[in-house]
Amino acid sequence: MVDFIKNNVACDILVLLGILAIIITWGARYESKKTGRFVSGVPALGGILIIVGFLTSNVKWLAVIGLFDPDLIYFLVKIVPDIVSVEREERNWIPPGEMEGKKVVLYTKYNKCYEEMIEEREAPYANEIHTANRYVVLQEDNGFTLLKIEHTTKIFSRSFYKTMDECKMAASDKAKWVEV
Repeated sequence: MVDFIKNNVACDILVLLGILAIIITWGARYESKKTGRFVSGVPALGGILIIVGFLTSNVKWLAVIGLFDPDLIYFLVKIVPDIVSVEREERNWIPPGEMEGKKVVLYTKYNKCYEEMIEEREAPYANEIHTANRYVVLQEDNGFTLLKIEHTTKIFSRSFYKTMDECKMAASDKAKWVEV
């Protein structure tokens, strides 16, 4: 046992940090329930550190112990599938026939970042960065409105243009347009 500890220093450090992370996370949960305020731990980090720690040793099968961290199990069973389903929902989103009472004539496929816009705040260094994930063109009475949309619903910019081609020119070069 003493030889194992001496010969696997990286394993020892990572496993001890993993155990500490699990204790801190459970302590944060307890503190949150006790005070009624949210106190954050680092869920799943403990299990991951234990797994990596034992994978650096010569007894790799002990990495299975890290899988018994309840937060890691929750992360793998609940959080990851939720992230995947939200991403899939955003990618497959098709705008309704009308938005803001106007007919949708064009929209783009989903993209992680067509462009970024900075919304300046009054407080210094408190700017908010918005990412345009898609564009939607609405037909107006005397032209077209280009909407820059974050995720599927948050419109953070609208610009009026006389033609659809002007809307396309104002959008990102990466935009792949779909006609309605």
